[in-house]
Amino acid sequence: MTWKIENIGKAIFALLTESETGYGQIDEFVYESSAVLISIAIIAVLLTLILNPGLRQRRRIEDRYMFREFILVLLHLIVDLILSFPESFGDRAADIIYHAGPTLAEFLYMLAILQWMVFVDYSLYRSEDHIKRRYKHAVLPILVIMGAEAVQDFLAFVVGGTDASIISMDILQIIKLIVELGYIIKAVQLVKAYERESREPRFLSLSVFIIPFILGSLFRFYDAAFMALGVILTYGAVRKRDRFLDHETGFYNREFLEYRGQYRDKMDFTGGNGILIDAKGNGKAMAELLKELKPADINVFSLGEDRFLLISEALRDSAAKMAMMTIKEAAEGLDPPFTPGIKSVKRGNDESAETFADRLLSESA
Repeated sequence: MTWKIENIGKAIFALLTESETGYGQIDEFVYESSAVLISIAIIAVLLTLILNPGLRQRRRIEDRYMFREFILVLLHLIVDLILSFPESFGDRAADIIYHAGPTLAEFLYMLAILQWMVFVDYSLYRSEDHIKRRYKHAVLPILVIMGAEAVQDFLAFVVGGTDASIISMDILQIIKLIVELGYIIKAVQLVKAYERESREPRFLSLSVFIIPFILGSLFRFYDAAFMALGVILTYGAVRKRDRFLDHETGFYNREFLEYRGQYRDKMDFTGGNGILIDAKGNGKAMAELLKELKPADINVFSLGEDRFLLISEALRDSAAKMAMMTIKEAAEGLDPPFTPGIKSVKRGNDESAETFADRLLSESA
């Protein structure tokens, strides 16, 4: 067979729209390579779950969201692997797999993209109430599409494939693609909005995990493997940020304060004032108190030995005094009560963010 530019173009278009090109050698390569990649992806997902105790224990809300994502991806991979070899399960089972399997695979794929978007949203804004409100009905479009496809599959199975049924299936496929890409675009918008609203460093690199999801949406035979790659890379970004967290309190640690100072100098961010709190012997109670009282635009750092730092670019003198008074009164109202040591620290006009961070760390020692 002589390959011309138009042949290659037609093959790629057919692969994108129908997952098959009509060229035997290419289709055979696609089927076999897809099965190999799915098998590798299953092993990679299982190893990620086994080697990361945080995912298995799911103590943090973030880990629970990511655990659900990994389970959805794993189920999708298994379904896709079964679809690669339906004849291995016998004629009757193969017939059921052939008709029901693709719909189930699509359902899991769309759910996994939705769950991934929920995780991205929470990892940025860290508000479970916000997640519950925003995504309360987010699964409904998926259920409607899957219901329509199930009815279409049933009619095709009973009545047979007609021109109308083929057209409606193509329309449903386009709608599914729009929904999937819509979720991905929404995730991009979330990250971009966060970049505009927050001057803090982020650890979610868009291209690293967006590209696999888009490729998976376009090349359907590789969708499960690409999704697995995107989810593993997403979790890798989370693991990168985890080294900056104090896992006892969930607040940032001393290392992140140093990293933050370097980042802010690199981005030429000015300003920033802090409140140092010494709650010696009452660190756990103070951590719980700060989780309740801290404003949304203030970062809390756990500096060790029951010492904490509240820092914000918008923390003016009057606001700092009010926050200090509120925290002190709240601590003295606990059972048992205690009086923390609290002082305000201002960044100098000519002081770099990194130097200010070093001074905060030295004053808290």
